[in-house]
Amino acid sequence: MAKRRDLVITIDAEGNVQIQVEGVAGSSCVEMTKWLEDELGDVTEREFTGEYYQQETETEEDVSIGNS
Repeated sequence: MAKRRDLVITIDAEGNVQIQVEGVAGSSCVEMTKWLEDELGDVTEREFTGEYYQQETETEEDVSIGNS
């Protein structure tokens, strides 16, 4: 089973958008939000959590379809 990954998006009263990535280790969190950042405009601040500094682990998904 794949690990759960979440994007938490908060928009304050002034229209400022905050994106928080949960469940993603390493720098791939930046890649995960790039499409949204490109649509919203310039990034004014970026703050990394402890997950960013953890080593990324590659997972392999094995999907098999059996005949009944």
